[in-house]
Amino acid sequence: MKSVSENFKIILAGTCSTLIAIGLSRFIYTPILPDMQSSLNLTSTTMGILSSYNYFGYLIGSLIPIIWKFSNLRIIIVFSSIISVITIGLMGLTTNIKVFILLRFLCGISSALGFIFTISLMFNLFKSDINKSLQLYHFCGIGLGIIIGTITVWIVSSNNLFWNHQWMIIGCIGLIACIPIIFFIPKQLSSTNITSDSIKTKLSNDFVTISLGYFFFGVGYIIFGTFISAIAWDSLGISSYQYLSWIVVGFFAIPSVLIWNSVSNKFRTDSSLFFSCSTITLGVTILFVNNEPIHFLIACMLYGLGVPGTVALILVEGKKRFIGNINISVAIMTTAFSIGQILGPYVSGILIDLENDYKSSVLLAIVCLLISSILMLDPKRFKK
Repeated sequence: MKSVSENFKIILAGTCSTLIAIGLSRFIYTPILPDMQSSLNLTSTTMGILSSYNYFGYLIGSLIPIIWKFSNLRIIIVFSSIISVITIGLMGLTTNIKVFILLRFLCGISSALGFIFTISLMFNLFKSDINKSLQLYHFCGIGLGIIIGTITVWIVSSNNLFWNHQWMIIGCIGLIACIPIIFFIPKQLSSTNITSDSIKTKLSNDFVTISLGYFFFGVGYIIFGTFISAIAWDSLGISSYQYLSWIVVGFFAIPSVLIWNSVSNKFRTDSSLFFSCSTITLGVTILFVNNEPIHFLIACMLYGLGVPGTVALILVEGKKRFIGNINISVAIMTTAFSIGQILGPYVSGILIDLENDYKSSVLLAIVCLLISSILMLDPKRFKK
């Protein structure tokens, strides 16, 4: 039985790791995108490609745990967190597109490793605790990272500093967040003592279904997540909304996992997944129908409320449906998710440039999220 102090330190380290891997490495691109695109005169297709390369790296990173067994997870989590923040900071030291692509790709690899092994860490260290929700607290790092990163970008921009300064300052903040990870992750932590390699891997139909749903979720959610700040700027012409909208996302993302975990304790997890994913679908649909300022904020509220909770419940439910090593189940689902994330920004960026409008890309997001919501339902519930 771990003490309250030990639990707090582990959760803090896990939260900081998730903050870096997802809140900063993935989502800091959103509030920086409008200034970066305008200053460098880049097309939406180019911005989409930069985003896709980050998720391509994430895909590669998610495959690594399947083919390579690590002897010490602590080293991997610490190392991947440091690499992530370094690649973030280096984005501000160049204007070369090829270098941007390389840095976002490397950041994707490191963030995937950090996120996957942090999930394994939290799931295993708290698997015997009475309060199983401790396994999920680190997901709050997603919302915290979004808020901290976006407020920082807003402050930097307001002080007449540019997109390159935004990347560098965020990198420095990320390095500070590495401190709890370095000091509070248990030193004697290895993959051999927290996984079940002796259990033979088996792919069931219900696991394949939720993985496919995760793919469509990846396509749908990332379109909104990549371009929402740009949409706010282009549609409203109010610079503060490109930051305020994303801060709203982060604010509602913080309690998202705990809220949907509470819902899943009262209903079947697949039902909770259907409703959490539908919450995001509703938010994006509201944006599609009407993009007035208040509707922007409502859409961002529903998006933030739904995304982290959906991701957490998918991983929890997928772990239940998968027979075998936890790392492999997370890696397989993350691979499906990553492929969706690669396609989403690239295809939507092309649509935006072709039509000089965001309607088609937002509609694509709605369709994919709707399909994802349906696929979250366990096929077994439809059997007689």
